[in-house]
Amino acid sequence: MTYVVREGDSTTTGGMVLSASGSQTWEDRRLARMGDPVWCERCAQVGFIGQGNPTFIDDLVAVATDGHAVRCACAEGTHRLIASQDQLQADMEAAIDIPKDMADKARKRVKQMTKARKDSPCPLAD
Repeated sequence: MTYVVREGDSTTTGGMVLSASGSQTWEDRRLARMGDPVWCERCAQVGFIGQGNPTFIDDLVAVATDGHAVRCACAEGTHRLIASQDQLQADMEAAIDIPKDMADKARKRVKQMTKARKDSPCPLAD
């Protein structure tokens, strides 16, 4: 399916998209893009969206669609996005992998987010 994924959408490991585009929304929820952070319930870490659809671009970044991969500590290919809506979609089913420079930036950001979560005094963070 080519349905667009949004902030708050679920993943196949019980996780969710944590934040997304600052400029494009659908039904008041921001569109998820390559590099955006995703919580993984299985490995208990913040990962990032590792694929995008080249036919749907937001601020020069490919938007994520249903089934695209998440990169986290789980085995590659085992963590995927699940779109919660079935109206907004990309023109065709396609996936490009996140470019290395963008992946490096995303990896640095999610590492900081995971550390902040572990260092949090909030009991709900566990």
